[in-house]
Amino acid sequence: MTLLAIMPAFAICYILLILPFFPDDGKGRVENILFWPILAVLVLTLVFLNRTQIDYRFFRSLPIASLIAYLVFAAASVTWAFSPDFAFSRLVVQVLALIVVVAPYAISAAGRYAIQGVYLFYVLALALSAVYVLTTPPSPIGHPGYFTHKQELGLLAAIGVILSSYEFFQGGWRRIVAPVTIGLAFWLVFESESKSALAFAIIALVASWLMLMVCKRTRLTPAFIVAAVVVTSMLVSNPIERLGYRLYGDATLTGRTGIWSFIEYQISQRPWFGWGFHSYYFVPNSPQNEAPGFIKFMPSSHSGYRELKLETGRIGYWIFLVLIYSSLHLIERVRRVDPVRAGLYLSVQLFAVLSNLLDSSWLVLTHFWLLYVIVTAETVRSSLLSSVRVATPVGAVPAVRRGRPPRLTSGAPR
Repeated sequence: MTLLAIMPAFAICYILLILPFFPDDGKGRVENILFWPILAVLVLTLVFLNRTQIDYRFFRSLPIASLIAYLVFAAASVTWAFSPDFAFSRLVVQVLALIVVVAPYAISAAGRYAIQGVYLFYVLALALSAVYVLTTPPSPIGHPGYFTHKQELGLLAAIGVILSSYEFFQGGWRRIVAPVTIGLAFWLVFESESKSALAFAIIALVASWLMLMVCKRTRLTPAFIVAAVVVTSMLVSNPIERLGYRLYGDATLTGRTGIWSFIEYQISQRPWFGWGFHSYYFVPNSPQNEAPGFIKFMPSSHSGYRELKLETGRIGYWIFLVLIYSSLHLIERVRRVDPVRAGLYLSVQLFAVLSNLLDSSWLVLTHFWLLYVIVTAETVRSSLLSSVRVATPVGAVPAVRRGRPPRLTSGAPR
């Protein structure tokens, strides 16, 4: 069980602390071809050996069911993908990675210490990045640390700020490490010159606690509040561009609006089904080659939501939105039992929702995407455990122990 429990954190460790030191020649990483199948088989074997402890409600929960539904649709998209071979190989690696980080949570005891393990590896990555910043020269646009681009270091540092804020509420050495880690993360953000990452992290932290206070005093959940903000933004013309101009004096958001215009055109060519899962960028004779100027050389759409539409069309986009909103909805159940943990989960999810406005992070094999999936799985597991606690009042003697069948109540396991 202990081995199964560390698998989600080990997946983060591999992407965060091991993979960056293996060069990518653009022909596919041999490390991924070996690592993910071996680890996925190990996880499935351990889950099978503990099959009597599997909580099948985990797989029936709306976030996990919608994630599985999206992967099924992505698999179907291979049949109409612009480059089926690339789409299939990339989908297989994605599925294997998700098995590693999601399957252990079907056994509730297995994921108990996953977040602590994940945080430890983020602290190690921040410390290692600090060494690189002090000993290697920066790039002209900011220091990348031991990564290939400055935005990767900025993303690491921003997540470090969010995770460390949770540690303030813990005891012992964890509370001592938290302020040191936050100070280190802030310094690395400024060294990387990734202003948007820091801004989104702070907004996510503040907004998460405000939302939880509103939820405590009302019958709302974070999903309703986020949906209200989204609907309100639809009533404003070009809200992101206006915000970018007010914050940075750049309505183009460093050229992103030009990228988005071309991507919107490409989306309109296949609006319902898309170009196929991961079958647009970095494939032979990609339609991206028709883009004008610098847009031709962009490795992504710089918008996670547009990229969902680009790859799997409106159908895949709406399926994925179910995953996002249902995950936000379940956080209210976690808040009723553990507000601090709910704040951590909501902060990470809001940071993902915000950062994908300007960058593409959904379904990309990065530590950030796996962290989002881990937090989603943790949210589902915690909500299932909280429903049991609510259904069984503290001090009550279960009906089974009194010698008669248990009476099912609302929210109790069936």
